[in-house]
Amino acid sequence: MKTFCVILAGGTGTRLWPLSRTAKPKQFLDIAGVGRTMLQLTFDRFRAICPVENFVVVTMDEFVPMVREQLPEVPQQNILCEPFKRNTASAIALAATFVAQADPEATMIVSPSDHIIINNDVFTASVSQAVDYARAHQAIVTIGIRASRPETAFGYIQVGDHLDGAPSDIHSVRTFTEKPDAEMAQTFFDCGDFCWNSGVFVWRAGVIIDALRTFVPNVQGPFDALAAKPANSWTSADVRTAYEQCETISVDYAVLEKARNVVVCLTEALWSDIGGWKSLYEQAHKDSQANAIVGDALVKNSHGCLVIVDKGNACVVEGLNDYMVVQRGDVTLICPRSNADAIWSFASEIKAERS
Repeated sequence: MKTFCVILAGGTGTRLWPLSRTAKPKQFLDIAGVGRTMLQLTFDRFRAICPVENFVVVTMDEFVPMVREQLPEVPQQNILCEPFKRNTASAIALAATFVAQADPEATMIVSPSDHIIINNDVFTASVSQAVDYARAHQAIVTIGIRASRPETAFGYIQVGDHLDGAPSDIHSVRTFTEKPDAEMAQTFFDCGDFCWNSGVFVWRAGVIIDALRTFVPNVQGPFDALAAKPANSWTSADVRTAYEQCETISVDYAVLEKARNVVVCLTEALWSDIGGWKSLYEQAHKDSQANAIVGDALVKNSHGCLVIVDKGNACVVEGLNDYMVVQRGDVTLICPRSNADAIWSFASEIKAERS
């Protein structure tokens, strides 16, 4: 059985505005400052598990040139274009239908393109374990991150019993909870049997297609019609017709919260979903005053600041504590870090002019 890796790269990254812009969202940026974009790091992460020809990227039409530029190794026909956003259930249905035409029993790894993982070897070992389990079982496997703090920005999985005959890190799932409030997150953390939902999944193509047909037939149904044609003959109009009929829903709500064959593979990997400024600051390298500085910035008498400056520009920050200063292109953002994740919601006026 073949192994495919599906990278979901269609997001617009609005919560990292103005670093992440409409024309070039965060997955196409070198957020980690290592010379590789988040999309490229995602590709690198799974390269040891999946052959190049079996990588599939799901993205928006307008991002295809950047995908080709940043991942020239991925076959052009494996770049699948969404005509518009319908959340993750439709993106996964599109990819699973594509993969199933190559091999219905193929194992699929599905990963977002905006994660930072420090110890990749630990993570890929866990994913390999999940791949082996999914090959042998009719299971939907999610990778669970052991919670290190009461975080409100992530979804949670309540871990059940260890499954007989399975590796020690694979357990049943009791409940899923999306992004709890601070009190509930503290309860989950104190309880000790909850982990973070990484959003990385492993399953056989036929297993996820059957689950989508069962729980959201108005998502998988349009792609079943598309599957009547060979994947190499799909037109943009064919895909658009399928998407126009799809419900907008995440795979978490559509399948994971309903299916009875969901299991979790726990990992000790150091992981973060770079969904907003808080998580980016937490993952960034900091100086002795807890300042995270990217670019040509002189930061004096300041503590706990995040300063990001475009290459070729310079910035001086003096006397600020727990502030963000972000200069990207023709936009400069200055605000307390505590307010950073709310910026996107009231920046629409300037975003309309400077996307």
